[in-house]
Amino acid sequence: MQNSLIFDCLFNAKPAILICDEHSILIRIQTEEVKFYISLNLHLQWYYKNKDLEQCTIENCTLQSSSKNLSQLKDQLNSCVMYLGASEIYEELQTMSKTELKANLIVKSTINGEKLFCKLYKKQSEFYFLQEVKILRKLKNCKNIVAIREVYESSKYYYIILEYLDRKLEQDYTHEENQNVIKEILTILDTLKQNNIVHGQIRPQNFMFGRNQELKLIGFSKATIENQPDTTDIYGLHKVMLYLYNFDAKQIDADQGIYPLIPGHGTNFLKGLVNNTQYRINIKQALSHPYLKCNETDHQIVQEQLFPKFKHSFSNFQ
Repeated sequence: MQNSLIFDCLFNAKPAILICDEHSILIRIQTEEVKFYISLNLHLQWYYKNKDLEQCTIENCTLQSSSKNLSQLKDQLNSCVMYLGASEIYEELQTMSKTELKANLIVKSTINGEKLFCKLYKKQSEFYFLQEVKILRKLKNCKNIVAIREVYESSKYYYIILEYLDRKLEQDYTHEENQNVIKEILTILDTLKQNNIVHGQIRPQNFMFGRNQELKLIGFSKATIENQPDTTDIYGLHKVMLYLYNFDAKQIDADQGIYPLIPGHGTNFLKGLVNNTQYRINIKQALSHPYLKCNETDHQIVQEQLFPKFKHSFSNFQ
């Protein structure tokens, strides 16, 4: 949150002024002030009428204002405080996966019909829920990270509402397109490193394309914040590379020096990724590696900006 939001309102049916900044919500009622500190310990619930925001409750207090003012407040607070009433706002469309302690769902907003992704945690998994929310909020302004929208709580569960993505990595891109994918993933890994985050599950299934064709990283349930991030994530990049070129992990036998043949210095690049010694390639070295600069048939340098035209059109993304 950048600027303070200020508007007139009714607080518990009394005329008041609301001032919201990144730290707190301040309510001024004549000579009295009520302050709520912004954190996931603060609970709000939103109420709609004819799909327009009509009021909200902050803890046990009622706040009323124009739909525009309340919408601006909600936008400013999203994922920074805990919302209530998820079942009234979202309709479950599909269960993607489910374990004893968590589930991944596709949901639809009953307000505007938008399709979203929902991660549901049982309250016994509170630590993992809070860790994931903390990390996603830390990366909120990164365009190549799945966007967190809201967090909810019920009597038994926590919910993380995320943007919905359904375009996966394919295996029929050109060599140059594969290079661009790898380069973009390295940029994402560099962002994680700068924020002291270890994702822990770098694999093809955790990369998807957004509405504007940006490659986005998902799957932060095992992500951690480390003082000194290790090379776990860049090691995982070899799984993506093998997938893009239609190879299997069984085709690598480092002890015997057996690696699949990938054009344009790709095999050498792959060796650097799976090196289990202190000499494993790092992100800076990877970004300057000849593999990312050579074409498929020889080692001539190709143009820096490739602007790949993927075979699958993303213009019809819903």
